[in-house]
Amino acid sequence: MHHLFIRDSEPPRTISRLLMAVLGMVVCLVVVDRVLGFVLPRLTIEPPFILRLQNVQGVERLWAMNAENIKPVVFTGSSMIHTGLSPHIFDDQVKAVSGKTVNSVDISVWGGVITSQREMIQNLIIPNHPQVIIYGIEMRALLPAAQEPDAEGMEDFHNKPLGYAVSRQSGIERDVLLWLMRYSNLFRYRDNIREWLTAKREINFLGYSPDAVDDRGHYRDVAIFPRDPVLIKGYFTPFSVSDDTRQTMSAIGATCKQSGVQCILLNMPIHETAFQYITGEDVALYNGVLREAGLPVWDFNTEQCRRLLGDQSYFDIIHLNEAGAEIFSKWVADVYAQVFFQQPLQGDVACAKLNS
Repeated sequence: MHHLFIRDSEPPRTISRLLMAVLGMVVCLVVVDRVLGFVLPRLTIEPPFILRLQNVQGVERLWAMNAENIKPVVFTGSSMIHTGLSPHIFDDQVKAVSGKTVNSVDISVWGGVITSQREMIQNLIIPNHPQVIIYGIEMRALLPAAQEPDAEGMEDFHNKPLGYAVSRQSGIERDVLLWLMRYSNLFRYRDNIREWLTAKREINFLGYSPDAVDDRGHYRDVAIFPRDPVLIKGYFTPFSVSDDTRQTMSAIGATCKQSGVQCILLNMPIHETAFQYITGEDVALYNGVLREAGLPVWDFNTEQCRRLLGDQSYFDIIHLNEAGAEIFSKWVADVYAQVFFQQPLQGDVACAKLNS
């Protein structure tokens, strides 16, 4: 009887010890995670390496706005909108023109193409309750990423934790990964720590000036880079659109309409030099694909807008520099105030073509 009593009591004791061990491990992980959250910002100026480092500030700001129940105007797209549209200038201009307060943020992906933007819009931006989504798009976004001479495109995007997460088909897996990126310091800084420990990259080696990216995700660049005709041709020709690209564009429009979020396609201005190689047929094909989304198009890639911006507004043939971003951000704000607050358009912004 004595042996029977001991055997009967052992399983509950084993389970109890196991539960205590698991609970202890969880408590330790939480404590370590919170300590890292206190230590890491004092150890490094780096943002968590969940996207290319220069693209993270906008994502972090979007999450912060969501936590504060702020419904922002979200700018998304490639590096063209990252350098070309300043949320701070946009907000100030809307206020000056209409008297209304808006909060905007820039969520950009360098080398981003239409496929990555569909995943970002559907699985990151819309779930964080934006007021309006303004997708800055241009001809290269419809081309295969491999055709861009200096972009890693979709492969780079999906190799980063955020890109991998938003591309998951499983909603549960996607939500868990996004939650960890938002709230777990161990998970958020995992790639930073791995690169430091493996000597792949020195701590605080960003590859860009720390003050180049502001708290709303805008990348400021004051430089003017030589206009290389060979590079221009490589960016834009040959121009073609696949059936998959057409379907993705239509899917973006359908996703926006189903969610009830107003989405706008912002056709970004490119340097006039590019039109040595871009034909009228290319432009007609591109504009036709944009219309297939069934979304409003604010077209700033008009001859008049390009002339008003001038050569000094561009870093290179596709990216606006800081001077160009100031002009362009005010233009977009003026159109926003006209569309949403019924303010009359004045001055140079009349160069844009607005299609509903």
